[in-house]
Amino acid sequence: MRKKQVKPTKVEGHYRRYSPESLLKAFEAVKEKKVPVKRAARQFDVPENTLRDRVKGRIDAKNFCIGGETTLSREEEEVLVEHVEVMGQLGYGYTNTKLQQIAGELAYEMGKKKTNKAMSNNWLYGFMNRWQKRLVSLSPRSLDSYRAKCSTPEAVSSYFRNLQDTLKRYDLLDKPQNIYNLDETGLQPDHRPPNIIAKLNSKPQAITSPRSTTTTLIGCVNAIGNYVPPFFVFKGKRFNPDLMESTSSGARGEMSESGWSNGDIFKKYLTEHFLPYARAGADTSQPILIIFDGHSSHISPSLIKWARSQNIILFVLPAHTSHILQPLDVSLFGPFKSFYYSGCASFMQENVGKTITRFDMARLACKAYLKSMSPLNIQAGFRKTGIYPLSQDVITMEKLFPAEGFREENPTDKVKALKAGKEAVEEFVKLKLEPRNQAMTEAKDQSVCPTCKCSSEVQKKQTKPKPSGRAITEDSYLTELEDPKPSTSGTHISKPVTEIDKEVSDTEFEEEIPEEELCCICKKWSPPNLADHPGIKLINWAYCDRCTHCVHLAFCSSVRVVRRHTSFLCPCCEA
Repeated sequence: MRKKQVKPTKVEGHYRRYSPESLLKAFEAVKEKKVPVKRAARQFDVPENTLRDRVKGRIDAKNFCIGGETTLSREEEEVLVEHVEVMGQLGYGYTNTKLQQIAGELAYEMGKKKTNKAMSNNWLYGFMNRWQKRLVSLSPRSLDSYRAKCSTPEAVSSYFRNLQDTLKRYDLLDKPQNIYNLDETGLQPDHRPPNIIAKLNSKPQAITSPRSTTTTLIGCVNAIGNYVPPFFVFKGKRFNPDLMESTSSGARGEMSESGWSNGDIFKKYLTEHFLPYARAGADTSQPILIIFDGHSSHISPSLIKWARSQNIILFVLPAHTSHILQPLDVSLFGPFKSFYYSGCASFMQENVGKTITRFDMARLACKAYLKSMSPLNIQAGFRKTGIYPLSQDVITMEKLFPAEGFREENPTDKVKALKAGKEAVEEFVKLKLEPRNQAMTEAKDQSVCPTCKCSSEVQKKQTKPKPSGRAITEDSYLTELEDPKPSTSGTHISKPVTEIDKEVSDTEFEEEIPEEELCCICKKWSPPNLADHPGIKLINWAYCDRCTHCVHLAFCSSVRVVRRHTSFLCPCCEA
């Protein structure tokens, strides 16, 4: 009878029990302090033979990889690691496949591979293991391009300067109970199903409600940790009390044709819902600061005048920066959505065969709202956004790096310089200014366009100040809001321009605009052939790289779009 073979047992062992830092310290002790190899190995707890191989020069002293020699040296891999880190901070991180491709191309260019094929999976696993203290594979959060573009250091610094001035002016630096943040979020009856326990090797399904119209929730919290009850905006014309059945105390609802808030609803929210809670038992002479985004429905002269009469300061966040500067977005709406989706999943399990309608949404959202709006979460939101305690330092440079990809030709060099320190930044700026100074010198030599004979000095036109990053209840902003000036960013046309419109534009509007600001081709602010293009809603401008004058795109030039980092010549200079 054949004897059954015994399965060998796997012996767990550790290939290396020491750290690379310990080996490097032992090597430096031998080389610099003349410590014997045996004593250094015992002192730093590293293998004697391993240390001796590096001292004798048999192995590179900085090579700590497990196994044989790697395709790329440690110095070359470190350059690759730094590049991967910078690209991830810019918002364009590499996947595993892409990292293998660029590593293969790098090895080929350096003559270490015969082809530029991607590196193998074994190389990838070894590379990630060697640099596990600096790199990790994870799922990134999506960031809208507008948010990335607008979150610049200059915008954030200006916001904090204005916020500090406002808090000092109204004596609110030590009054967190009077500093509020207000924001809106949309709700749908469908939800993200949670993980479930199911049969092995199966693909289970989770029943969700159909996606329908959006319901808006307006939330508001203050820096001391209190919250204002939720306010819902449903789509429709006539309010049905059943929509608010079994909701939490203090919750209210309103109707709009779109399901989103508008100017009238926002003002009604402030006057009838927010103010009774914010002023409950408080001195009406004490100013209240409300920080919110600058949506058009939140800004109007009538709303600003009402806020001033109630001693309320309306402070608008910089555009598209709520993901780093708004407490509700940073630490509250995320947990709220998680609790809401969990509540929707529980509702579907408890009510088999039914779906979630808008009559259930307010009840489910109120439960999630109460769970997420804890004092700890609220205070953490104001702390992480630097509002209270007031501190710009909490907004680290890493959060602002993605903006460099939209305003620098070499954003990786800019990020590396910012991470390296002040001297590296100064060197980067010096190299960046050299071609710009040369271009300005050439522009001075050609002060007159050789074809159209127009002056190259273009005056920047004064326009209505943007509300972003400032208090809009100040006298200066209210005055300029009621007396707007034309902007050079474009003219919105809601219908084809008539002869009367063109006559008014030529006689009244264009007389106020300096000649240098008009199109250097048609000499007008609005193109004379605008009526022939009823489908065009926006007049785009572009500045000529040679004569530095503006021209109408698509109307006075055959070019329709001028992209970033591309040159453009007006028809006069191109001829």
